[in-house]
Amino acid sequence: MVRASNNINPKCVNSGDKKIVVVDDHQYALLAWAKLFQKTQKSCALVSIDYHPDTNPPFWLYAYQKAMAIDPEREVSLVSIFQQKILASIDAADIKSIELVMEKMRNDEQINTAMSLGYLKNYHMINCMEKHQYETGHHYLVEKENFGSLGDNMFKEIKFSLDTLGEEAYILDIDLDYFSALKNFQYQSEQITVFKKLVQGASLITIARSATYFDYLKEDDFSIEECEDKLITLIGKIFSQAPNNR
Repeated sequence: MVRASNNINPKCVNSGDKKIVVVDDHQYALLAWAKLFQKTQKSCALVSIDYHPDTNPPFWLYAYQKAMAIDPEREVSLVSIFQQKILASIDAADIKSIELVMEKMRNDEQINTAMSLGYLKNYHMINCMEKHQYETGHHYLVEKENFGSLGDNMFKEIKFSLDTLGEEAYILDIDLDYFSALKNFQYQSEQITVFKKLVQGASLITIARSATYFDYLKEDDFSIEECEDKLITLIGKIFSQAPNNR
């Protein structure tokens, strides 16, 4: 049985001993990751499924705009200075110190912010736009014919394997703007074995609603509420099945 709290940001959804945190804006998933770190005192890996590759540097846009306003010729050095100043103001063990700087973070900067703060030690970014090549993390580009898919074929095409995670604890993170059609939730059990294992093995699941991007990208006439409900229902069905040992 999946039970949700009042519709606030963030919203907590529980199914047995499993926890899902739903946020309106993707950067606020960072707060849930921080709480998990504080509880376990261990860095996790992240598997994120999203239309966009949310791996911009921490507080990059805020720092860039401030640098350009002060001295465009020193933009590169000033951006770094402003980024480091914000990061230095954060106590990774104090959620309130993160909350104080959230207004300076965009919805594509949370992953590398979490890396910088030690909440994450690795990430696997599955997205539909770009396959970045950074010094840290792994990017997987979903081909157009598989946009929105959670099926085994999608994971096979991008060459994502659960073996890559090994025995690492990980967070599963999903952005609703990844889903463009109702068919994205219509699977037979044997068609989503990889996703089932990801759900069953996750220490935490975070979901970002990203309503503006969802409405822009969707192909079917369905609402963000319907999309959220279908994803949580699918996850709930997976939770109700026997635990998986990956």
